[in-house]
Amino acid sequence: MKRHNRDINVFNLSMLDVISGGMGAFLMIMVILLPYYKKESIDYQKELQQARTAADLARQEATVAQAAVREAQANRQAAEESLRAAEKSMRAAQAEADQSRQHAEVAAQKLAKTFLLVHLQWDTKYQDVDLHVVDPGGTEFWYEHKTHPGSSGELSVDSQFGPGNEVWRTPSAAAGNYQVFAKLYDLHGVNDTPTVTGSVIHRDGSIALHPVRLSVKQQRYLLATVNVGIDGRVSIR
Repeated sequence: MKRHNRDINVFNLSMLDVISGGMGAFLMIMVILLPYYKKESIDYQKELQQARTAADLARQEATVAQAAVREAQANRQAAEESLRAAEKSMRAAQAEADQSRQHAEVAAQKLAKTFLLVHLQWDTKYQDVDLHVVDPGGTEFWYEHKTHPGSSGELSVDSQFGPGNEVWRTPSAAAGNYQVFAKLYDLHGVNDTPTVTGSVIHRDGSIALHPVRLSVKQQRYLLATVNVGIDGRVSIR
């Protein structure tokens, strides 16, 4: 029995040595590896912090970029609205300019036109003198043809017994030459032949006709040739 107890004690001491040796080896390994573990941990934390910092910077940059995009969109919308307003104003100005040009053209056309009135008179009693006017188109106005279709001209006054007056007029005289004639139609028993006078009245004033003494019955006398220019100015020869 005494021998058996000694074997157990020896076994127990051997196990303690093994365990102690193992623990010592483990501690030695831990001591050796501890700096590397701490270094890797520190590096990981640094990398993690750098990653977080980079993520924060990226978020900030994304926020700034989004704000810039929104601002650019707002500016573009404002620019488009300004462009539409400018186009609308331009169209309105163009329409107003076109209307003003049309008014100016109408005014210029009106200024380029002139009315024309030919007045013929004589002082002797009873005698009948007729006024004849031939327009630039060759249309002749006299007592039997006081008006013509398509023409604004008219023999508006026709006296058959003197002292008398004859009047031809047009509110808008076409450009060209107008021939003015006087014809002694009837003496009505008066031997003294009449002397006719008159005037041409137009937009810018009036021009007197030279007096002409009529002597031959039924003969036309050319009193004047009246020229109307394209600008509405009137001259006489």
